[in-house]
Amino acid sequence: MDRNEDLSPRLQTVASLIPCCETVADVGSDHGKLGVFCLRENVCKKVIATDIHELPAMRTKERMIEENFEKSSEVLVTDGLKGVPLSSDMTAVIAGMGGLEICKILSAALHFEKPVPKGMSFVIQPQRSFYEVRDFLSKNGFSIQDEKISLERGHFYVVIFAVYNGVAYDLSGEELFLGPLILKNRPQYYEEYIAHEEKLMKKRALGEEKCAELLKNWEKYL
Repeated sequence: MDRNEDLSPRLQTVASLIPCCETVADVGSDHGKLGVFCLRENVCKKVIATDIHELPAMRTKERMIEENFEKSSEVLVTDGLKGVPLSSDMTAVIAGMGGLEICKILSAALHFEKPVPKGMSFVIQPQRSFYEVRDFLSKNGFSIQDEKISLERGHFYVVIFAVYNGVAYDLSGEELFLGPLILKNRPQYYEEYIAHEEKLMKKRALGEEKCAELLKNWEKYL
């Protein structure tokens, strides 16, 4: 995937984690930029874009028409993945929103009449609450298989690739805070990200014991 001129650095990182698949479901579709990219680059055959608000959904639909992707796209005004026909050959992208909202969307999808099937993949980019997102993923059977860091306008963004298999597992405190695959693979921007997280952790350590405990062994992340 190389024609990324329409994507910000954050969305480029999101796009880099989307595997080739039958359908991409883009939740909160940001005017259709990512969906257009996926269709243009043959990442998928179809895009289903959703937005809870009618105006952004309309803009996404207009963008798809402009790019001649009207027949290979569908735009829904809906909450999260509600009304989306979930399948194992689909990748759902949930990016650019709070981590707790992402957990809410995933939790709802697990309880649909036709819930998340095994093998369905997810690309998740929370703006905050990374600990809570990873905790939810691990406890609800979403296997974290990759994580990347993006840097845009001085802000770090973490993007998670996970596949649902229904098997719960445990993550350590450091994995919940910093990411199991970030710690293992040390991707681009790792050192800068760890330095940034250390500053935040020192502030949180004043009121949170688990953060203070993590700081005691911080040198091993450097």
